[in-house]
Amino acid sequence: MGVSERLLPTLRDVANAAEVSVGTASKVLSGVPGVSEARAQRVWDAARRLGYRRNGIAADLRRGRPSSIGFVLPDLTNQFFVDIARALENRALEHGYRLIMAHADEDPEREMERIRFVMSRQVAGMIIIPCRGYEHAIEEVRECNVPLVMADRVDDSFPADTVTTDSHAASFDGTEHLIGLGHKRIAFLLNTLELVNSRERADGYIDAMKRAGLDAHIRVVECGMTAAEIHASTLEVLSNAVRPTALFAGGNVTTLGALRAIRDADLRLPEDISLLSFDDAPWMSVLRPYLSSIRQPVEAIGHAIWQLMLKLLNGERNAPVHLSFKAELLVRESTAPVPVEQSEVEETRSN
Repeated sequence: MGVSERLLPTLRDVANAAEVSVGTASKVLSGVPGVSEARAQRVWDAARRLGYRRNGIAADLRRGRPSSIGFVLPDLTNQFFVDIARALENRALEHGYRLIMAHADEDPEREMERIRFVMSRQVAGMIIIPCRGYEHAIEEVRECNVPLVMADRVDDSFPADTVTTDSHAASFDGTEHLIGLGHKRIAFLLNTLELVNSRERADGYIDAMKRAGLDAHIRVVECGMTAAEIHASTLEVLSNAVRPTALFAGGNVTTLGALRAIRDADLRLPEDISLLSFDDAPWMSVLRPYLSSIRQPVEAIGHAIWQLMLKLLNGERNAPVHLSFKAELLVRESTAPVPVEQSEVEETRSN
């Protein structure tokens, strides 16, 4: 026979055990700031001791409004997405909301299942970084009349509020940096051209190469979505008789796969080959050589996403807003002038 519901510990039981008011106990267990550390600790200790588990959905129903925001992202191994999640959760907590997060593992079918799961938690709004495409996600959210903001793999054609980085400009600047070091044979590695921002990055690279008169050296390589696929594709690029003198990796995961391929090809950074990463991560400025990278303004992006969501939550439903931020090129140690022997190969080929 199961334990009857009346025997389960209540919020009042926790408050009495912690010697605080019910309101204070509710604040602490809801993650709302403003309670002293000592009182909050007493509440958490009492909740653990009594085995109390807060029913968030029931609490929202009592309040008459949901206090959770859903966030579905493509990949938890991508540092950029993790940083966005951290920024969003901090913003949500500041405004009394909780973030319910789920990841799609770069699988559109799983993405739909995750969106439906998060929506079933009675969320007040949805934030989505889509895997590929967006129509299915928008239809699912709009059917439930839930505010929606989309980010990163989006552009100004999306029929929803969007926040992204100017990928074309960032990629153009990164390619110009490599060209300025004397590189001509620059291979651009990306996951897939099916993604909006990946296409923009590839276009930025292509435009910079064309502007420098390097049309004949343009090489865009679709490597796949996983580090293993990227590793194999990059190894193939590096095994050519005349290999690139520089690699421009179009994202965090692509950079990891490219680094492993460079190591397995017995090449040194930057003596044998230069590497530039689109996206930055803490380890890139820790391991030697430090990696040159393009850093997206994570905090600004997270803040903008949250501000758009707040406006929607407050009933401001105007035409879709599309925000784009400028990225920063960070020149470190992995990009250097073309090695002398590689320059000689280039001269021989052009004569």
